[in-house]
Amino acid sequence: MPVAGPNKGSDQFYGTIHGWSLLRPLFLALLASAATALAVPEDPPPSGAELRTLPGPDAPGEIGDADPFTLIPTLPDNLAITNDGSIAIDGTAGSVLYRGDVSVLANNGIQLFANEVYLDTKNQFVRLTGNVSIYQGTILHRGEEAIYHYKSGKIDASKLRSSLDPMMLEAGQFKTVDHEGNLIFVGENAGITTHDQEDPSYWLRAKKTVIIPGDRIIFHDLKVQAGGRTVFWLPYLSQPLNQELGYRFVPGSRSNWGPFLLNRYGVMLGGDVDPVTGKRKDATILAHIHADILSRRGLATGLDLFDTTLQDNPNLGWLKLYYLNDLNPNIERGGSKRESVNEDRYRFQLRQRVNFDLFSSGTTYLDANLTYLSDRYYLEDFDSSAFRYEPNPDNSLALVHQKERSLFTFWTRLRLNDFYQSDQRLPEFAFDQVKAPFFGSPIIHEGQTTFGIYKEDKPSFVRDKLKDEQSMLGSMNDRYVEIDYLLADHGFARFHTWQEFSLPIQIDDWLTLVPKAGIGYTSYNDVKGLGSDTNRTHIFTGIDASTKFSRSYSDIQSDRWGLDGLLHIVQPYASLSVLETNSLPTGFGRIDRLTASSRPRPLAVGRFSAIDDLEDWSILRLGVRNRLLTNRDDSTYEWLSLDTYIDVFLSDPEFGRSVSNLYNDLRWHPVPWLNLVLETQIPVFKTTDDFTEVAGSIRFMPNEDLEIAVRQRFLNNHPILENSNRLELEAYKRFNDEWGFGFRQQWEFDTRTLEAQNYTIHRNLDSWAVSLGLFHRDNSVEDEYGFYLGFTLKDFPSLSLPLSIGAE
Repeated sequence: MPVAGPNKGSDQFYGTIHGWSLLRPLFLALLASAATALAVPEDPPPSGAELRTLPGPDAPGEIGDADPFTLIPTLPDNLAITNDGSIAIDGTAGSVLYRGDVSVLANNGIQLFANEVYLDTKNQFVRLTGNVSIYQGTILHRGEEAIYHYKSGKIDASKLRSSLDPMMLEAGQFKTVDHEGNLIFVGENAGITTHDQEDPSYWLRAKKTVIIPGDRIIFHDLKVQAGGRTVFWLPYLSQPLNQELGYRFVPGSRSNWGPFLLNRYGVMLGGDVDPVTGKRKDATILAHIHADILSRRGLATGLDLFDTTLQDNPNLGWLKLYYLNDLNPNIERGGSKRESVNEDRYRFQLRQRVNFDLFSSGTTYLDANLTYLSDRYYLEDFDSSAFRYEPNPDNSLALVHQKERSLFTFWTRLRLNDFYQSDQRLPEFAFDQVKAPFFGSPIIHEGQTTFGIYKEDKPSFVRDKLKDEQSMLGSMNDRYVEIDYLLADHGFARFHTWQEFSLPIQIDDWLTLVPKAGIGYTSYNDVKGLGSDTNRTHIFTGIDASTKFSRSYSDIQSDRWGLDGLLHIVQPYASLSVLETNSLPTGFGRIDRLTASSRPRPLAVGRFSAIDDLEDWSILRLGVRNRLLTNRDDSTYEWLSLDTYIDVFLSDPEFGRSVSNLYNDLRWHPVPWLNLVLETQIPVFKTTDDFTEVAGSIRFMPNEDLEIAVRQRFLNNHPILENSNRLELEAYKRFNDEWGFGFRQQWEFDTRTLEAQNYTIHRNLDSWAVSLGLFHRDNSVEDEYGFYLGFTLKDFPSLSLPLSIGAE
């Protein structure tokens, strides 16, 4: 929808006006002389009128045909009028009639166009007739007749069909109202549509409609009509022009839900209600009210509250409540046999930050990250996207004070869901110091100190299984003793501190050396389970060395590949890290411990979060970085980077290796339509537990109608992790303005399984976009199927009915 009209003839108009301002005194003098010579009557002309000679023959009232002593009305100074045709003047009535492609520009930015314009200077209005178009910011009025009151700036568009991008307003039914300096539309028995045709295919009609541009539409007694018939009715609907607000529904079907209909209504809470518009001023809480129908599971209800002041942080700012009385809680999805699950299924989740102004420097805030679930299958059943990325939700409260070079944290991790294995911190205090000069010297210092009470328990269902197993064994059985250990409490109080110093040294502008030294201490007290009170001392030495070479290729230019010159930087480097520490006794219940990974461990002790798994190591990392830089948007842009490195183990703390795999980390993002990430590691020397990994992704848009994404991970012969050869394919093709097709597939070639597949067809109609999707998931034991159907009212996000598989 156009937002500004043409300014046809504006240059001509301003040139005419400027020329007239220069010639007007001379012209008036000639008029006066002519009037004296021809004995003009002594009665003065009406106030505000001027005399003008109009040469020409025949038709009276037109330029060239008028009486030579026609009274000329004073043109309003807040209008600029031009035309390509004739002008007729009635000086006594104070009016001017313009014909032929007339353009009117008001000083408030309103632009008016018509075949004919009648200017009434006495009553201060302009009447437009014939092919009328009025542009008022993003609002467009069209029709055959309109009146503009140029003193007040009001438009009588009662005979126009108006549009507020992308809506069309029914002709003769809306009036404009100035409310607190903003223009709103109020309609009685009025209709709106987004189908910009002479005969729209549908209308939204209401007894009263209030349109607040850029904010919302309020309907009273709403009827949705298609083909002249009412197909839907609501007594009241306040529909914001924001897809997060208003009513939205998602129909579809899934194997574990059956046919479903998800309903959501969004509204802003807080602030004061405007009695005219119904809008809440200064509201900061976005509320989503859920009422869902799942044919196999029952009725569900929920409430989500979002703090919009934290919308820039994707991990904070909401309270989510959801409850379902499940008709079939034991329906399996993941392929594993379930124990009995209670029919009351629910989730309580709070993720919020509260800021405090307690100190003159730094920032202080409280972070709450709490999730309480009815059972361990809830996320798998009702929020599989969260289950995929966070299957074991954290529960923590943290009071933080952050300064420029330090971070104080007083926090606790709780175990609200006993069916998950999780450590507890009851509580922990941490003080972190970032790298900074040590008392103004060239020596750089960083450090961390923590103290806390720690505990870890096995999941309740695991404990129950162990107890059942133990009940079948004799007390002298070795397994009985092992289960006793597994069921025993594990925990301790721990104090840990680490302080590290480094000194950057530049040698002859080509070599950088950074020697490092660090010392740490860890004390364990009140130890529960195997082990006893103990302490450890950590001593670290290391050195980093690097140099840099570069070459410029200013003649390399390519618009297609985003190249404006090229600078190649080669940076060989070496890092030596040596740590000596006391080992914890065998069987000691470690809590902050290593988890299995295919990636190399950090060489900096301060970055090593698995404090309880610190062991002696001596590692030399050798590598070279290649970077290609170019000029873009008046700055330096990294066009490509490649980091190649290998670890040589003098002492390997994990697998007794002498040499690691050869690592290559590639990043290539030359242009917005191409992005490649590739991480590989391959064994180049024969060592124990050799393994290979290739993980990469590419997103490619060869043209504006086709997008392709490929993600792949191959892992073979890892000492802990299972072999995998997974490939994900995604593509979307727009064939024309009406049809599009997309698909997604996830293959696991190691087991020869097509794990997930999703296919979607998109069809654009005059006013609607329709999507039909089918999906299938192989859950090893039982397959899962589903479909979804989507209707979106094009160009009208407030009335979007987005239908997606959400959880998939």
